[in-house]
Amino acid sequence: MTTMEPLDHSIQRISQWIRSQPLVAPLNTPASEADITALGQAIGRDIPPPLAALLRFSNGLDRYKLFPTGERLMSCAQIERAYARYVEIARQNEDHDWWRPEWVPFAEQHDGHEGFLIDTGHPVHPVLKYTETDYPRPCTPSMARLLHALAAALHGTQNDPELPFWGRSVSVTDGVIEWS
Repeated sequence: MTTMEPLDHSIQRISQWIRSQPLVAPLNTPASEADITALGQAIGRDIPPPLAALLRFSNGLDRYKLFPTGERLMSCAQIERAYARYVEIARQNEDHDWWRPEWVPFAEQHDGHEGFLIDTGHPVHPVLKYTETDYPRPCTPSMARLLHALAAALHGTQNDPELPFWGRSVSVTDGVIEWS
């Protein structure tokens, strides 16, 4: 079993890796407290501390597929739009298992309904993975565990098969993050 590092440490390691790479564009600016508060008000939910910490790191990463499965971090505005769209689709289709109001997306593939969400209705805020063809499924028990796995994969130290992204490696080609 891997020893888990604190969420903030994982975010620092991810930031350190990104800043050390010859990427074509810098990180987005961090979300402000006003941005995070406005997001919570817009979706009618408190933004859990792990998601707020991630948004304070960068208010989205428009140009980079940060996660090995192709997702990009979403900005507060992107989260708000996607959340409203998914809740409305579930309401119209009367399929409340497809998307629940307590689920807040935070990373998504650019070209489709596939990504990660945080469950704001659960006290430990587990992360679920959703895809175009399936209902959201548990991914990790917490944002800290997901970001620990991502930081380890970016730094080439992810050697725990129980964590996401095991066996994945990263490189930067022509300023773009590539996963294999």
